[in-house]
Amino acid sequence: MMKRRLFIVSGIFLGFLGLLLALPKAPPMKPSRLAKSLPLVVGDWEGNPKEVGEAEKKVLAGDTEFERMEYQHWRGDVPPIEASIVFSGKDMSASIHRPQVCLRAQGWEFMMEGNRVFKEVLPGGKDLPVREMVCRMPDMQKEGEKWVPRLREDGSILYHWRVFFYTYFGHEVIVSGQYERTFQDMEDRLLRGFDQRWAYATFSMMVTEEYVKQGMSMGGYQSMNLAESRKQVGLFLRKLLPMVVAEPGEGVDEMLTKANN
Repeated sequence: MMKRRLFIVSGIFLGFLGLLLALPKAPPMKPSRLAKSLPLVVGDWEGNPKEVGEAEKKVLAGDTEFERMEYQHWRGDVPPIEASIVFSGKDMSASIHRPQVCLRAQGWEFMMEGNRVFKEVLPGGKDLPVREMVCRMPDMQKEGEKWVPRLREDGSILYHWRVFFYTYFGHEVIVSGQYERTFQDMEDRLLRGFDQRWAYATFSMMVTEEYVKQGMSMGGYQSMNLAESRKQVGLFLRKLLPMVVAEPGEGVDEMLTKANN
């Protein structure tokens, strides 16, 4: 009886081993359409590099790459726009998350979400699909050894307000949803024979009207509501994206070129 069980177990093991050997090797990784560096000057905007927070790094794989820039308008009265890019590593499940993961790690609370399209901002006048998220976060101050929310005179909490727009740049396509990205990966590997490195990009801006409503000083920035902030980000992307987005299938990534060779 024991010999029979051992024979069955050995047969199952050899069967799995044969299946693994028969499977094709992982195809080479294709680069994203999005460039790996952001320009310092975009039209009337000047960029300042920003460091990625430790809380964000902890939830992502070690080989994940980052690029982040805060752009200030030369006039000085337009709120800055932040552009942030995360390039996936070998383990997609550990290097690209839904943005809610990183934003919640930073302390943001989601107030509103929805799908949007920025018209004619990509090269050739094509549209960019994005996921819009309006978020708030308490303004914190230190009291003794603890950090506590700063309060208004009426006792209510003071909040920072920001609108985020995120999307995923693949080797050929751009999608605004995590599930869309996952299904695109499956389709490209099974039907087209390649894996790809995704770039998850986020563009964000303060909603300054919400600060003004709370009696907070904006230091010379215009009071802009959500619609005005959204429009300003769209105008900025119309100048930035033609500088950093390649045509489908034409992205370049030196690290992937070396690895595939």
